[in-house]
Amino acid sequence: MSDLLKKFKQTLKQKIKDGQAHGVSPEVQKEGMRNLADMMVNFVNPDTPEEALVKELWSVADEDEKRTLTDLVYRLGQD
Repeated sequence: MSDLLKKFKQTLKQKIKDGQAHGVSPEVQKEGMRNLADMMVNFVNPDTPEEALVKELWSVADEDEKRTLTDLVYRLGQD
């Protein structure tokens, strides 16, 4: 696993814990993640092919698929 991915997972895990410590439920955290992803797709240009792929996946996903993607990312922060 790359150092960048390790750092991402560590940061994600800490942010999830911080939110929970402040009484933010997992559902509300995931909703915030989806809202942020929607904004990023519209305003942030991808720097790598991997980021471009994620942007494209998000752009073509319906709401259920976006929830699934968010659930998977959230799960990365649970390990």
